[in-house]
Amino acid sequence: MSQQDMSKTFDQKRPWHVMPESDVVAALDTDSIMGLNMAAVEKRLLDCGHNVLGGDNSNGWFKVLVHQLADAMNWIFLALGAVSYVLQDYITGSILIALSFANLYLSFSQEYAAEKTLAALRNLSSPSAMVIREGKECTVDSKDLVPGDILALKEGDSVAADIRLIYVSNFEVDEALLTGESLPVKKTVGEAEEVDQPLGDRTGMGYSSTIITKGRARGIVVATGMNTEIGKIAKSIEQSDQGDRTRLQKTLNKMYIVLLATAVLCVIIVLAANKFVVDHDLGMYAITAALSVLPAGLTTVLTLSLVLGGQEMTRHRAIVRKLKCLETLGSITHIFSDKTGTLTQAKMAVVRFWLPSTGYYFVSAKGLAPTGDVYATTDYLEDRPVESKHASKIDKDNISEELRELLHCSALCNMSSIYQDIEMDKEDPDSWIASGAPTEVALQVLAHKFHLGNPTLLANGWKLIYEYQFDSTIKRMSTLYQKPNSNHFTLYTKGAAERVITLCGMDQDKQNQILEHVNALATKGLRVMALAYKNVDKLDEAELDDSRDIMESNLTFIGLTGIYDPPREESRKAVHEAHEAGISVHMLTGDHEATAVAIAKELRILNVAEMSAQQIDSLVTTGPKFDALADDEVDKLPALPLVVARCSPETKVKMIQASHRRRDIAAMTGDGVNDSPSLRIADVGISMGKNGSDVAKQASDIILTDDNFATIIRAISEGRRIYQNMQRFLLYYWIALAACAIVILVNLFVRDTSGNPVAPFSTIQMIWFYVIISPPAAALSVQKASPTVMKEPPRPPTESVFNREIILDTLVYAVVWAGILLGAFYIVLFGAGNGVNAVNCDANYTDGCYSFYRARSVMIICFTYTSLVTAIHCRSYRRPEWSLRGLKETWKSTTMMGTLVFDTVGLLVFVYVPKVNVQGFRQLDISWEWGICFAVILLWIAFGEFFKLLKRQFLKPLSTSTTPPLTV
Repeated sequence: MSQQDMSKTFDQKRPWHVMPESDVVAALDTDSIMGLNMAAVEKRLLDCGHNVLGGDNSNGWFKVLVHQLADAMNWIFLALGAVSYVLQDYITGSILIALSFANLYLSFSQEYAAEKTLAALRNLSSPSAMVIREGKECTVDSKDLVPGDILALKEGDSVAADIRLIYVSNFEVDEALLTGESLPVKKTVGEAEEVDQPLGDRTGMGYSSTIITKGRARGIVVATGMNTEIGKIAKSIEQSDQGDRTRLQKTLNKMYIVLLATAVLCVIIVLAANKFVVDHDLGMYAITAALSVLPAGLTTVLTLSLVLGGQEMTRHRAIVRKLKCLETLGSITHIFSDKTGTLTQAKMAVVRFWLPSTGYYFVSAKGLAPTGDVYATTDYLEDRPVESKHASKIDKDNISEELRELLHCSALCNMSSIYQDIEMDKEDPDSWIASGAPTEVALQVLAHKFHLGNPTLLANGWKLIYEYQFDSTIKRMSTLYQKPNSNHFTLYTKGAAERVITLCGMDQDKQNQILEHVNALATKGLRVMALAYKNVDKLDEAELDDSRDIMESNLTFIGLTGIYDPPREESRKAVHEAHEAGISVHMLTGDHEATAVAIAKELRILNVAEMSAQQIDSLVTTGPKFDALADDEVDKLPALPLVVARCSPETKVKMIQASHRRRDIAAMTGDGVNDSPSLRIADVGISMGKNGSDVAKQASDIILTDDNFATIIRAISEGRRIYQNMQRFLLYYWIALAACAIVILVNLFVRDTSGNPVAPFSTIQMIWFYVIISPPAAALSVQKASPTVMKEPPRPPTESVFNREIILDTLVYAVVWAGILLGAFYIVLFGAGNGVNAVNCDANYTDGCYSFYRARSVMIICFTYTSLVTAIHCRSYRRPEWSLRGLKETWKSTTMMGTLVFDTVGLLVFVYVPKVNVQGFRQLDISWEWGICFAVILLWIAFGEFFKLLKRQFLKPLSTSTTPPLTV
């Protein structure tokens, strides 16, 4: 729908930025508090369309077709077909031309399918938006926004549509993408006076794709999709994926050129063998030599395999934004992970609090349900207060002023909310739904337990005046409220204990006493928050922006809360798997040091069974301590800290930089807008899909849809599987091409009676070889991970895809395979036969070609079946594949069994059907020679198993894990 059509649909008489808020609400037929109902949303989606830009970043079918037409491989097949026509071999020429079109079609269809899959993956990682519909906050895909929606925004979000602001709190937006202004713009509520006011001066508006750098806001969606300001210039912000080519893809592109050059070299060698005197047979020999090393469809199959790997990772709840990270995953040596929500469940609950005058309290938690008893335990941190003589249950309706102040601070210095789903049983604890940060939700639930939650207090007359948002550098937030029926105000502050108590005007002894209680709570694995307040009599609202330090001074300390965030059940096992895989796990958290250590020990990041107290101390630090170290001091550390408490975004950046100087490959997790620098410089940046900001997601390589540490380990395992499969696929491809090339070049010494070389393969046989090796190669590229995939050390990032073992395997298998094939060929040709006693056997069959044609039949049969054996050998580098386990795996593979049936039927036709064998494949039917074929197959099976046995005996083991088994 165009802007003009929208104006007709909605009663827009003037531009949105100059209309009063009430007129905007009326024009869009919405409610600024309740939002739209679902019926209105569905109708507007039909009328206005989805909130997407019209430009499609994925390649269209025409662009993919042009890309494939530019592939030299298709033109080479056409050229070889044309040469066959010139040599009057019309059957071969027609097949080569058909192969050219088949390769074009298959490559086109696979690349186009890959592009569509990539587009689907991009959609999965598209941003979401928080909206208010039918009076409830809910998260929807940004593409489902419609005009009239009430959009809720916070720091780190990307504005999903053009909006008219109706509420702001310390709200600033980076509009550089739209206006070129380098500094964030402070936004206000209200209409502008000038219709033609520049976009950058419209402080009452928010625009699609701009980034929120500070504060919170709500706004009415006034334009979506191509009707937004950014939509009008959509073509200028189209993104290209050319930079997402993987190292492996780049390596194969170079290899592609090398193989093309090798094909030309093979042709020259063949022609030179007869002093460039070319007749039909020599010409066909040259064509066969060229075909033996041409990598038809290699890069396309690889790209498709990578894309399918990315799609498979999506099933494991890891959305790949950049294909290049699939390779890097296998090289990761260090994971720097957040604690809250990643290693832990982010299902926080206040289970303890402490007040200076009355001591400790125990709170029974029932999830989000604001129910449960509270016990006063005085000087004791009781775990079972019901059974303790030191604990007494308190009356929640009769509480002290000190406790009431703590609850007021918990409820009002808080932007979260909880509400009950009216459709569920009210007695069900799971019927409560939360919105907001997990820490704030826990405090809000505590206040609700005493019937002093945020909605109750606001209804009683408390009024929010200003909010100082949480700042990761100072680790606190504050809210300023006007008291009910009063001109007086109260500032409530909560944050890290050591940061808050320094603002409370206490002497050092008093601070140290409080810190002892902080440590006591933290050693229980609790996140400790300090709460404070300040009464304010006079207020100048115009100066609030610049007076945070003044406002947050001379506070009155209230107390401490201990929030428990239980570790995920799967995190401990995932950490163990990481250690087995040679990966070091580091926990970076904003929590108190004692809290972080307690959780790290529980997860075995710090293994008390293997580490001394001194070792643990050396591997634990705080963000301020680490930041204070110079780079050379960090580099002298025996190892980077495993636990960093009170970690800031700047600490994360410094940690990644230190990791890079040690030549480590690091993955970093993050969710906030300030985490984007560390996510960008990490080798693999991992953002959180549930609680992550849009900015963090855009800076990352992978998005975890479940925010779970175990998903990182699954992603690494999947990345290793993908890379290993690519290596096995390429190993098989290389062995087959190398063996063919060796057979063809070695056989140059075999001549006919005129002295011309005779090819061991006919050209059509060579085309058949292309057909039969493709399905096993495809099966290798998608097979399951090896049992040792997560017991092997990380792959060195500089290691070529053709590592030492792959090069060794390629040389040994190719040389021995070629030798066995040539041996079978020569037994029939020279041992049982009398060689080639004719000329131009590839052009015309005569009796002198009898032994040669029978030897060719043996060659095609042996190569066909041993190629299947080779594919089975390549399933693993060293593990026996012809054991009972391997045979069962082969039997269950529909690809391998289907290929066996297809190959057998094809061979019977090509060898025994008259004219097809002689005039098509230039071979004859055989009888006793089948015995040689079976012997070759058994010999090749035996050699592969013997070679793997030697490697197991004499080469370094692939698995180097020394991690003891996990006990639970």
